[in-house]
Amino acid sequence: MGIPVPAGLQREALVRLLGGGSSVPDATVQNFIEQAPTFGIDLTLLAAAVTPHDDIHKVRQVCLPVIGAGRTVMLFVSGGVGGGPPDASRDRAAAIREAVRLASQGYGAKAHLIQALAQPRERWAAASFEMAGLRRLTDLYYLAKSLQIRESAGAVAAGRPVKPLADTSWPAGISVRAMDSSPEAERDLRRALEASYEDTLDCPELAGMRTLDDIIDAHRDVGTFDPALWWLVEREGTPEGCVLLNRCPAQSCVELVYVGISPAVRGLGLGRLLLQRAIAASSPHGRELRCAVDARNAPARRLYSALGFRETERRVAYVALTQDVLGKQGNLRASQQP
Repeated sequence: MGIPVPAGLQREALVRLLGGGSSVPDATVQNFIEQAPTFGIDLTLLAAAVTPHDDIHKVRQVCLPVIGAGRTVMLFVSGGVGGGPPDASRDRAAAIREAVRLASQGYGAKAHLIQALAQPRERWAAASFEMAGLRRLTDLYYLAKSLQIRESAGAVAAGRPVKPLADTSWPAGISVRAMDSSPEAERDLRRALEASYEDTLDCPELAGMRTLDDIIDAHRDVGTFDPALWWLVEREGTPEGCVLLNRCPAQSCVELVYVGISPAVRGLGLGRLLLQRAIAASSPHGRELRCAVDARNAPARRLYSALGFRETERRVAYVALTQDVLGKQGNLRASQQP
């Protein structure tokens, strides 16, 4: 069973979390503790599965939930490549459930969607997360495109002035414009997002798990939001998609937070044109343009590859609603009653 980590076990728990079974310098742990508030990390939510022995508790597995924008909770879980002994998955699941309970208790409705990412080699992840009530969503490919070299025809070399969106030769009836702060633009963004989700190949299982408000809040929270880099795609004045770019100065990059268009304008070559413009618009703001794509979205992966994006890493995504995890906890407790 998981418990909130008491103050006396906090350092041991953080060593387990940060080291994955290996030793961690005291200075690293202290720095994490000191920097946690800066990154919105609440260490009072730290949970663990422990072994009680003569009033001495040994930390077995740990989970740290981090509350983010869009009512999301990202889970960071102790692991290591091997995953530990056979009962480690059960201990990890217990720590996860307790961490979600603490997050729900402390933040209420702000803790709505639970997310976790694991490396493909972390084979313990599936058993641990699924036992806790999360389900495997998909494999995510993380991609990066250099902005420091001259591009092929249609793109712009770093440092060269970027022409206005209206000057691009879009397909007939298509126009693309930057967002502004008006209520009308916000309304059109919501319509564009809804239209682009129809028959999407990027994480379709998330449909219905988040509100549009949650989605937009989460997109805005990545890096630095600049409405000039959020574009609405319209056909004859009707919103049919969008491109959302955020600057990330600390990483000297730009994040392609989202790009999507509706079935009504797919097949026109619009995706390539939008990405070429995204590359051009990003070049003054960083060394790389980065994004993530669902491994199952073969058309998008082919397009990214054709435009010079390279794979940098992969992650396996797990998701659940808070109520699913807490319900799982209740079911497990009930099954253990005599």
